[in-house]
Amino acid sequence: MNRDPVTTILAAALLISVTLTAGLCYAYLHVSANNQEAQRIVAKMNAQRAMMQPLAVECLEFSRNHPSIIPTLQTLGVRPRGETNLPSIVQP
Repeated sequence: MNRDPVTTILAAALLISVTLTAGLCYAYLHVSANNQEAQRIVAKMNAQRAMMQPLAVECLEFSRNHPSIIPTLQTLGVRPRGETNLPSIVQP
């Protein structure tokens, strides 16, 4: 039985199309799963930040009456350091 060359070309094109579609579907599912995992991580980080924010505010309020905690807050990055661009004045 002799096949028509057009039928063979169409069958090959269909095979290539199906293969590419399956590959793209797999890639989409993989990227989608990675995206969902990243969204879970971001949501967890935002929740942790929301829990820590009131504690940081309370620590800053506490430092107004107890300045001995200020170096610890500066080390943790809760309170910025009092650095300026002004040159220090040396008194004799």
